[in-house]
Amino acid sequence: MSLPRPHGLFPATVTPFAPDLSIDFDALRHHLGAVAAAPGVRGLTVNGHLGEILTLTRQERAQVVRAARPTLGPDQILISGVEGRTAAEAVLDGLAAREAGAQALLVLPPVDVRPFRRLAANPAVMTAYFETLAQEVGLPMIVFLYPERSGSAYSLAVLDALATIPQVVAIKAATADVTRYGEVWDQVHDRVAVLAASDCPPLLGMMGRGTDGALLGISVIAPDRWAALLDDVLDGRLDRAQATFRDFALPLMAGVFENQEPTGWASEAARTKEALVQLGSLPSARVRPPAVDVDEADRAVIRRCLVQARLLDG
Repeated sequence: MSLPRPHGLFPATVTPFAPDLSIDFDALRHHLGAVAAAPGVRGLTVNGHLGEILTLTRQERAQVVRAARPTLGPDQILISGVEGRTAAEAVLDGLAAREAGAQALLVLPPVDVRPFRRLAANPAVMTAYFETLAQEVGLPMIVFLYPERSGSAYSLAVLDALATIPQVVAIKAATADVTRYGEVWDQVHDRVAVLAASDCPPLLGMMGRGTDGALLGISVIAPDRWAALLDDVLDGRLDRAQATFRDFALPLMAGVFENQEPTGWASEAARTKEALVQLGSLPSARVRPPAVDVDEADRAVIRRCLVQARLLDG
């Protein structure tokens, strides 16, 4: 299956849960439909970190993909996260996602555990992993590049090697450092798309450095505004982009994602869901353990950020 070079905004969606912590499919379909319908959204990413992939079973992940498929227009792309410590595990995830209707895979790093982390710099090991996925699943793939502080960030040599695999179509560049982002852009953008992916203040500098689009969890909150911001950057309307970023994006990044430097226990998924609850888009902010739910202090902070971003009245 081929896929055009990804371009534009691809929000990473959440997974709502019922009181018994089963998936609330009515709320899920409403959420996915609302995000997909926002002007400027080029596709959806389900089963990412914000979608709580690590607490979903493989069957549930496929069910989320099936729920998402009918919400998308003919020109929108459905991307599903997959993960596995071995290529064989990731292949099973990928095959289930493909059968359920996914058109591309967001591949989480298999090296995000201490014994494997040094392999993030090994082109031969990482290329073999992705080539197995390419051969066995056959879907276009987006490489999830973690930030350096994770200890699981791919080296430039690895990214350079992965960009030679025909099924690799993009890098989700979640580095929080503009300099590092620029190195990634310079290394691979002539061969694969680079999607800015940091829900924190350096994002605007990254997009200004060069980007094909953005794959962002925070963009499920007022996705039309995020799409307009990205369009302004891509079209060179930088003064307007800077104003939107200052007045709209920065308050959300601080209040919901804590600028990706969390000081509290509530998960980003819980905080994002709480913002959507306060905006009337979700019935509940609950998350599955071991992720931690928001408390009253979190709710107050999130409300203030929504007011500051002019999404709620004060």
